Amino acid sequence: MFSDNTKYLFLHVSNTRPDVRAVWLAKDEELAARLRSRGYRSYHHHSARGIWEALRAGTTVIDAFLQPDAFRWSGGTRLVQLLHGRGMKKKGYNEKPPRNHDYLFVPSTFVEQLINPVFKKGAKISIGGYPRNDVFFREIKGSDIDVDPRAKELVEKGPYKKKIIYAPTFRRGKSDFSIKDALDLEKLAPWLEKNNYLFVMTLHPKYFGQERLSSSSHIYFLPPSDFYPLLGKFDLMINDYSSLMHDFLMLDKPVVFFPFDLKEYSSGEGLAFPYETYTPGPKAYNVDTLLATIESTLANDTYAAERKRVRDTYFAHAGGGAAERITAQLLQ
Repeated sequence: MFSDNTKYLFLHVSNTRPDVRAVWLAKDEELAARLRSRGYRSYHHHSARGIWEALRAGTTVIDAFLQPDAFRWSGGTRLVQLLHGRGMKKKGYNEKPPRNHDYLFVPSTFVEQLINPVFKKGAKISIGGYPRNDVFFREIKGSDIDVDPRAKELVEKGPYKKKIIYAPTFRRGKSDFSIKDALDLEKLAPWLEKNNYLFVMTLHPKYFGQERLSSSSHIYFLPPSDFYPLLGKFDLMINDYSSLMHDFLMLDKPVVFFPFDLKEYSSGEGLAFPYETYTPGPKAYNVDTLLATIESTLANDTYAAERKRVRDTYFAHAGGGAAERITAQLLQ
């Protein structure tokens, strides 16, 4: 999938720095072909050309953990880590990587302090931000690649009064996300229809293959795709423990927190700090209070100051420009 911080750094370099050879190593040939059709350099990472590009590269950029099959070919390059996000989960980035990163870009010193020393050992740490957030502030050529066309149509052209995105986090050790336990879709659907709201639910890619139980035109399950170009179209986010909430703070729009399994999650995955400390929005713990909380929040948003406090804690730069900052440092 063409997404996350690596996508937007790749687009920035490809679009603005013709003096730099930027190559996207894709996990499937279909994506590589689509990128090439748009004028970008891309090859399947296990193809002869992909392996050759990896071996001759001077810099390898990642935004999660370096995969073993990629490490075989990139071991001699300068390794740059952009992160996927560091939120409230206690266990995030606690493992030693296959090799030390040469550069680790973080959005703030606060986030850097949340990362286990074993993960950042040996890296030059710099405050750059998340390149994926740049799309909130300006048009980026190529950002539409791997955006789900149905979601784009619904949020941009749909006749809905309000648009809500629900982004439950990945539950480590669980093979699916229990939608039935979290939401009563039979109750949710008529409420959405009555209010003419759109409800988009984005499940972790590992959960998307599970059964989804709604035929309502007001509920859409977003397939694995890049939804960052669409986030600015939503009026409200429902979140639990996901770091996606921090990106949404850049848009200064309300967040309703729905930690229906807070006790279980806290004792299992664990939280880096008390839940209330950096969750700037009202809390709901069951579907009835969730619907009422959404209504009251859309009618009267009272958390703007708290959102700014948390945003400014997590991000040293709140206005975009991350890809430009990171590129300038890597090329200096």
